[in-house]
Amino acid sequence: MTAYMGAEMKLESWHSSEDKRPRGTSPWAEGSWKIVRTDNYTDVPGEIVTADETTGECSLQVGGETKTLSFGPAGIRIVGRSR
Repeated sequence: MTAYMGAEMKLESWHSSEDKRPRGTSPWAEGSWKIVRTDNYTDVPGEIVTADETTGECSLQVGGETKTLSFGPAGIRIVGRSR
């Protein structure tokens, strides 16, 4: 993830699954990104539909439904899942 250090990241619903994978990962690695809250550093459960680090807003697929959450400006970080 060092290529993104210091840059805000944004994933949109129109990004392909490949765009949502960290560079250098397997093309079969689904859900390679996760969202972490910056206030308490806990993972936000669900598969990312959209996420914007600048605004802190995200949409996630959880249990078959899409949920939209807002954690405030800079309230989330998009990070690669560890293997």
